[in-house]
Amino acid sequence: MVHSTSKKSKQKRIVLIVVFLFCFFFQILPVIRSGLLYNYGMGFWGSNGHDAVWHLSLINHIKNPFKINLAIFSGQTLQNYHPFFDVLITYLSKLTRISTTYWYFQIFPIISTFLLLLTSFKIGKKLTKKFYGGILLLFLNSFANSFGFLISLIKSGQIGGESLFWSMQSPSNQLNPPFTLSLLFINFLLLLILDKENKIKFENIWILLILIITPITKAYGGVVVYSIFALYSLFSLIKKNKKPFILFLLSLPLSYLVFSIYNSSSASLFIFKPFWFVNSLIESPDRLFIPYLANMRYALEASGQIGPRLIVLYLFLIGTFYLGNFSWRMLGLLSLKKFKNNLKYPLFLTILITALIPLFFIQKGTRWNTIQFLYYSLFLSNIFLTFFLINLRKKKLKKILLILIISTTLLASYESLQRYLSNPAPTTISHQELEAITFLKEQPKSLVLTYPYDPYKKKTIKKSPLPIAYYETTAYISAFSHQNVFLEDQMNLDIIGLDWKSRRKQVHEFFDSQDKHFARGFLVNNQIDYIYLFQDQSFQLDPEDLQIDLIFKNDQVSLYQVRK
Repeated sequence: MVHSTSKKSKQKRIVLIVVFLFCFFFQILPVIRSGLLYNYGMGFWGSNGHDAVWHLSLINHIKNPFKINLAIFSGQTLQNYHPFFDVLITYLSKLTRISTTYWYFQIFPIISTFLLLLTSFKIGKKLTKKFYGGILLLFLNSFANSFGFLISLIKSGQIGGESLFWSMQSPSNQLNPPFTLSLLFINFLLLLILDKENKIKFENIWILLILIITPITKAYGGVVVYSIFALYSLFSLIKKNKKPFILFLLSLPLSYLVFSIYNSSSASLFIFKPFWFVNSLIESPDRLFIPYLANMRYALEASGQIGPRLIVLYLFLIGTFYLGNFSWRMLGLLSLKKFKNNLKYPLFLTILITALIPLFFIQKGTRWNTIQFLYYSLFLSNIFLTFFLINLRKKKLKKILLILIISTTLLASYESLQRYLSNPAPTTISHQELEAITFLKEQPKSLVLTYPYDPYKKKTIKKSPLPIAYYETTAYISAFSHQNVFLEDQMNLDIIGLDWKSRRKQVHEFFDSQDKHFARGFLVNNQIDYIYLFQDQSFQLDPEDLQIDLIFKNDQVSLYQVRK
């Protein structure tokens, strides 16, 4: 008997190690290769070519964590943002003397993935009271996907479409490190609540820290942790347990005080725009795209009457939006009756809240940003799907569903495997450009003027990797030169609510101007010290008319210094 128990225990350890390592590899894959040097330069895969570079721009300019210089828009401090992750990486880099690039792309993903998988296993095991409950939740939090792969398979015969229904899915967790960090905080909170035996010392302090820090790590994640804990506190209060509610009330002024440092006007960023996501789902060629239904909606709405046909159409679109995104997670609804844990209603209602917000609200500047609320709904829904599958009594049905869900989930993740193991990287900072950026980094700290991003230039480049200057509007000059830039990364300036268009107009006027007095005045009045030009970028006037000197040049970059 003892021998049999020992054998089962060993088998479980082997299963845990194998599944853990398998999930670990796939989770770090989207980021681990980015930021490294290859024969063509520094490579970036996926959204790392934009999002990661934005974070590195912030990280490399943090001197005062409470007043962060916005290096992509000189003279402006960071606002309406959640910078805890960036501050954390800044000080970890300083403490360890390891570059921020390595911390961002290699070290943090390894640490955060390990902790996310470990906590997922513990939560699954605690909630289901079964070892394989932990294994299944660990797996789903790594691979759970949308039904986009089915549409992609039908339409093009290829496997893909992770975000076809708009929302990012589990395989891409690490592409958004603040999101990953907020998931860790959510898992830590759930484990602290589940710890009924009070083995963890200073439990209340840890919960308080999570409630305060999560909103400045990821504002959407702050909504999640507060929803879970507020609802848990209310249900505890009904059962005559006041401690969680007192802790909740204590956290509110502290969290607000910290959050307001960085987010003085966040509420104004959201716009009430019902059904924008479900409408764009059938209108956008890079989403589900059903022109017939889009035209039908236009015609019905143009009639000016809200009739049954329009109502039925919207119900169908809303159902498609949620079914496509939640996919197999919808089965988790069947577990609600048997789910007896105190977290049942806090988790379910939080899923409901965060799933409904994108249905009614968009964000100023970057409309699709509110879809991030849905990321958390999907993550928490994995818990209910795990509970349903583990507690399904019909063994034959259970086996069929497990095989079907695991196989299709892995199949849907094949796109990620192809994309992030591809060679070369989709975009790069070439060795020659890195040479220029390194030279600029070594110059006295000042202000750099760059040529405005041209979205049409990208279409003229047929080979890979694409130069990052043409890939997207990014913050790569400020990120890697550690210099301030007059105007860079317009996408994130939109997200944080800054008016950059007038400044862009000024920059265009400078580069197009043939008036040497105006152009020289622009440089002097804006205290610009360096002009960074890539390949065919240029200005109309002679450098002598502008009173600037060429201080660096190679086949790709020309760098000028403004005389003072």
